[in-house]
Amino acid sequence: MDRLFNPENPFWSFMTKIMDVFLISILWFLFSIPIITIGASTTALFQFTLKLAADEEGYVWRTFIRAFCKNFVQATAVWLLALAAGVFLAFDLYLSRRLMLPAVVQNGLFFAIISIIIVFLLTMLYIFPLLSFFHVRVKQLIAHAFIMAVGNLHVSIIIVAIYAAGAAAMLYMPMAFPIIAGLSCFFASYFYRIVFKKYMEDLKKEEKSQII
Repeated sequence: MDRLFNPENPFWSFMTKIMDVFLISILWFLFSIPIITIGASTTALFQFTLKLAADEEGYVWRTFIRAFCKNFVQATAVWLLALAAGVFLAFDLYLSRRLMLPAVVQNGLFFAIISIIIVFLLTMLYIFPLLSFFHVRVKQLIAHAFIMAVGNLHVSIIIVAIYAAGAAAMLYMPMAFPIIAGLSCFFASYFYRIVFKKYMEDLKKEEKSQII
């Protein structure tokens, strides 16, 4: 019985992590409301969940605020760049079905844009977790995110499945959106760390050689 209620019990340790994720999810949601701050708040969220996945827990509020402020400029620039790219690709996809072109050309253009969108989304999976973990310039950040996403496609698919499950849960519990999003990022963080570990040495060397 004593063992059951021991704070060091794996079950209670895991439940403590879940409660921390609840709290960080609320902070993420509140700090994302201005829209322009989504990049910085998402980076701060991942900085906490990646540490949590490695049993490196810290104070929720302090960790979030420090990461939010530290990465605000770069994360916001990346977020706005990604948003612009997403809008551009969505518009191109729309045009590809509206242009008066031969069916073969139109279909080829449509599937080409779809392929680019898939690569874009896979790269975006890694952008903010990578930014929270390493400090490299935007150009290198995008390049590394692309390499990690495509070079570890099996892990990327698992991460996509985690987010897809979260999105499905949101359909049934829309009011729990922040919590579900936070939990999805937390569970995905275990797999991000698997990928990051493979590139750790090279990225650390690159990080030291750059001034952000």
